[in-house]
Amino acid sequence: MRITLTAASVLLAGCASAAPGPVAPALPGTITMNSEVSGQITNRDQRLPDSSFYQLWQFNGLAGQMVQIDVRSTDFDAYAILQDQSGTRIAYDDDAGGGTNARIIFTLPYTGPYRVLANSYRRGQTGRYTVRLTSLGMATAAAATPPLPGTKGQIMRGQTITSQLSLADPKLSDGSTYQAWTFVGTAGEQIVMDVASSDFDAYAIIQDSNSNRLASDDDSGGGTNARITFTLPYTGAYRLVANTYRVGGYGNYTLSVR
Repeated sequence: MRITLTAASVLLAGCASAAPGPVAPALPGTITMNSEVSGQITNRDQRLPDSSFYQLWQFNGLAGQMVQIDVRSTDFDAYAILQDQSGTRIAYDDDAGGGTNARIIFTLPYTGPYRVLANSYRRGQTGRYTVRLTSLGMATAAAATPPLPGTKGQIMRGQTITSQLSLADPKLSDGSTYQAWTFVGTAGEQIVMDVASSDFDAYAIIQDSNSNRLASDDDSGGGTNARITFTLPYTGAYRLVANTYRVGGYGNYTLSVR
């Protein structure tokens, strides 16, 4: 499990008098929208609690703006972390960029500064990397679509929702409890839906707007977590269902779409 950074632990260390070679800046670097920066992670950079090295880049974004963050390297297995202005992790990825490259697609929740951590997936890895920040436009069309009846609200690509299954929630025909969320997508768009829980065996279902099942999964997310990779067949609203595999399963879960 990756460990969320606090604001206090995210400042980079570096010293101009250190041994020769590139070192991390003492303050965050800056990356602007639709641009690319290069860096080099060394064994003198700051470490996460899992002992992997990282460097930090800061950018400004707009509420409702969809961004794509690519961290690429031929020297190490790239890992990307997006934090809000307080240092709380709000998105992360390992290999969605192809090969061992990382990619985050995320809809920004507020206008202001954000942080990107260029990280190595495995401890001790170092080398050169690039970070590319791309604006995918404003998510106005999805935001304007009202949630489908029977759903708790809307989830957007790049968003993670934390919720809780309880005895009071609706049940599927097998008696298992579920919660449904509305997602608006485009025909041909590929999404990855994750339902994760440490309280119950998670089960994920994608339905069309009429509640017809299109895809489902039990454990592809690792352990008892569910993951569906799915190409949307039409443009419009879908129901993403967070479910428990066994009847009587309740507790906290996260639902994310990327």
